[in-house]
Amino acid sequence: MRKFKVSALLEGYRTEEYIHAASEHHAIRIMKAKYGNSARNIWAMIQ
Repeated sequence: MRKFKVSALLEGYRTEEYIHAASEHHAIRIMKAKYGNSARNIWAMIQ
């Protein structure tokens, strides 16, 4: 597991969180599962 900085637009505001995941794709899927359809424009980068 690696630490990723994941960013998403939630209701017009940019939010950033640190998530432990196996890959960038996995980190994005965790963010989508957490916020559902309200999360848009999600990206992840390794920290």
